[in-house]
Amino acid sequence: MICHLIDELYRQADAAGQEVRIAQKCDKDLDLRDERTACCDTNEKLATALVSGEFQVFAGTTWLWARDELQHSVDTLFVDEAGQLSLASVLAVTGAAANLVLLGDPQQLAQPSQAAHPPGADVSALEHVLDGAATMPPDAGLLLDRTWRMHPTLCSFTSETFYDGRLACIRGLENQSVLGDEQLGGSGLRVIPIPHQANANSSPEEAAAISTMIGELLQLRWRDRDRNVRALAQDDVLVVTPYNAQVRAIDAALAADGLRGIRVGTVDKFQGREAPVVVYSMASSSAADAPRGIPFLYDLHRLNVATSRAQALAILVASPELIRVMCGTPRQMVLANALCEAWSAARSVQPS
Repeated sequence: MICHLIDELYRQADAAGQEVRIAQKCDKDLDLRDERTACCDTNEKLATALVSGEFQVFAGTTWLWARDELQHSVDTLFVDEAGQLSLASVLAVTGAAANLVLLGDPQQLAQPSQAAHPPGADVSALEHVLDGAATMPPDAGLLLDRTWRMHPTLCSFTSETFYDGRLACIRGLENQSVLGDEQLGGSGLRVIPIPHQANANSSPEEAAAISTMIGELLQLRWRDRDRNVRALAQDDVLVVTPYNAQVRAIDAALAADGLRGIRVGTVDKFQGREAPVVVYSMASSSAADAPRGIPFLYDLHRLNVATSRAQALAILVASPELIRVMCGTPRQMVLANALCEAWSAARSVQPS
């Protein structure tokens, strides 16, 4: 994430014809993506660079900025992914700067936590600011209300379902489309219903259907927001799933079909990534079969992350029994409703 942010800083500075001098706390063997970035492999080197005034921007993790020797060391500290960081972690770095800017999205997945914690310890710093609201109240902060990724059709679903209808997209994203096929072409949500039974966290039926579908997708073309058209490549498809067991099943199905190089991983792993086409495999045959229950499989943040990775097509591959769920609490009804909304908003595609 730090490297991605630095890349964007250079891109914006280059576009404006300005020079930006950046230092990053990093290991000696880290391959920096831009040779202009100075690598400070020790805390002492970075502290010296701070005092020297040679650099304008300094990048590091929470562990760096919480150190005693870096107290009051910078004017403004930007905390990225503050929707994932706990309040305790953010408070630990506040002494490093006169001003603190929290950036993030609490509607995305929280940072994985281990061990047991007191109630409320899992609430992120941004969630404390939001105080239960889905989006930033005008008197509490600034809502970045434009997506630079999703086609308007995907943006509309995401906005209404997760962001109080306040999310819009920049101009040009309406051009993004997969070209060359009536079923899989175009943009927006698609659903491929795959009936199966007694699958908990792995579905060979979904894995086989996904491998076949990706083979078909790789015969199509991709048009980006600038109307450039090229063949759809392996790196243009992202496959996400809630379970590691399903990652292995999909990898095996792809390898059996000679498809290598397709990115497959859990929703947690691919948060922050994007691709023209995203396939979401839910794996469980029904809510009753889901090993971690409705709260995990139907989690709103997980559905949001999975579908919003897509630039043009988000394809849901799942058992139709998942939308015939018996809910036991009002909260479970809210969770199931989001999946049902995605299913009803999607265009159904029959598996090959």
